Amino acid sequence: MGKLYSICIANYNMSETLISSLTSILNQINDYFEVIVVDDGSDDDSVEKLLQLKNSYENLRVIPLIRDSRRKLGETRNISIRAARGKYVILHIDTDDIWDQYIQSFTKIYHEIEKRLKITDFMLSGKQIQMATKNLLIDNPYRNVYYGEDRLLWNELAILGKLISIEHKPFFKRIPIKSSVKKLRKNIKVQCSSMNL
Repeated sequence: MGKLYSICIANYNMSETLISSLTSILNQINDYFEVIVVDDGSDDDSVEKLLQLKNSYENLRVIPLIRDSRRKLGETRNISIRAARGKYVILHIDTDDIWDQYIQSFTKIYHEIEKRLKITDFMLSGKQIQMATKNLLIDNPYRNVYYGEDRLLWNELAILGKLISIEHKPFFKRIPIKSSVKKLRKNIKVQCSSMNL
């Protein structure tokens, strides 16, 4: 069966939360979905855990990359989109979140908007989850920046009239990071990236 939806995920050094996060996604989807995880050169045991998980889930694809400091999160997201086999891509699913059973419901909302408004090639933006046609994001890729790549894309799509935002109750929970060193590094990276913007 061909895939209709590709859930595109970027991972970097999140082995502590990876399995819990991905199984919360993989256990709620059907054969119309694939999950693509692009590992951006992790130096923890993320890739080993991903390959082990792949043995249990045939709709999981793993793309391990060699670390390249010139490639930022935006380009990593673009790699996952180009690799997608589905007509639609689902994005901004992070590997430190556990997802409630509403991913398929989000796709139904997208298709309801498509049908009622008679529009195609748009991005539906929700709380920490987005969905768009693959073609739209091939034509309008993320910028190669570490932080803020999502907001830049949303602005560009809004200007084109291709962004629809909806308000809904979040259906994910952040997994607390136990390692205080990892938590500190993540916070410093985010803050430094914000200052660079």
